[in-house]
Amino acid sequence: MISVIIPVYNTEQYLYRCIDSVLASSYKDFEILLINDGSTDRSPEICGQYAEKDNRIRIISQENQGVSAARNRGIEAATGDWIVFLDSDDRISRDFLSLVAQEEFQDLDFLMFDFIRFGQNDVPETPLPETIYYTGHAMTELIERILIPRPLTAKGHTDFRTPCARAYKRSVLNRYSIRFSPALSIGEDLLFNLEYQLHAAGAAYIEHPVYCYDLHMDSSSRRFDPNLLTNHARLLKSVKTTLVKHNRFSELKRVFYSYALENLTYVLIRDVYSPLNPQTRKEKRCRCRKMRKNKLYRQAMKYNRTSGILPRKVLVFFFRLRCYFITELISKISYWYLGRNKFS
Repeated sequence: MISVIIPVYNTEQYLYRCIDSVLASSYKDFEILLINDGSTDRSPEICGQYAEKDNRIRIISQENQGVSAARNRGIEAATGDWIVFLDSDDRISRDFLSLVAQEEFQDLDFLMFDFIRFGQNDVPETPLPETIYYTGHAMTELIERILIPRPLTAKGHTDFRTPCARAYKRSVLNRYSIRFSPALSIGEDLLFNLEYQLHAAGAAYIEHPVYCYDLHMDSSSRRFDPNLLTNHARLLKSVKTTLVKHNRFSELKRVFYSYALENLTYVLIRDVYSPLNPQTRKEKRCRCRKMRKNKLYRQAMKYNRTSGILPRKVLVFFFRLRCYFITELISKISYWYLGRNKFS
């Protein structure tokens, strides 16, 4: 049996199509856990309508605590052998759950599938390509891709940092008490997957799109988050702590510091020198000095010449030299470029 966990927070305009996509599944042995995270729109009413019609649907309500707490609540309440996460503004293909339930996958710990965007010919039910299996040392390759994402195949469209388009064994989650960190507002998915995959013994990647996501500009993407620097410093420290705890830091040291440089540049582009940042130039430089005092950032900058793409190397180079004017210029160009490509 499969548990589909859907955190719900003020998504009334998308909720019908999300739940309908699960109910349309060709595989019928599932439960839907709708975690109402303090919604103030019609979302609770819509959830109630579905729960009255189908006894496979359960509603769990809580005060607004964020997506991590909502997913954790779903894990605690789930009864399925597999757990699948679905965001309430997205939907899944008819064959997603039937693929998860295939006999050949039942001895594995997690499954990975591909994504497709709305408008890209919908979610096709195409003949399945050959499945790629990962066990033993090959699992390290998947762990590395959480920190440095790279496609598994030339045409693959999976995402190593999200819990969506994946299936997790509930027994593994509970045996090792693996949960999402409510202390993180961004990056909790990355940390969750890292912890899970360090415990997983075997996995499979099925190069088949099963998850359709809707890309839209919400209010959070338009708002400056003054806590982003603190959040990412906490995330970076947590990633290292996790690797050390599992005795994998030495093996993955270079990969970790490459991720640390990505973490650093993300803060520069999305926080310090974001066009949405209302702070003065003096306050921005104060944030830069705070970043430079971070021990993990300082250690990571030593790997800059041999790690990552050229634009990142250039940005970190000038940041390290305290050339903040050029750092700001590159950061703003990067912000514009990344935004244009994301929403084009």
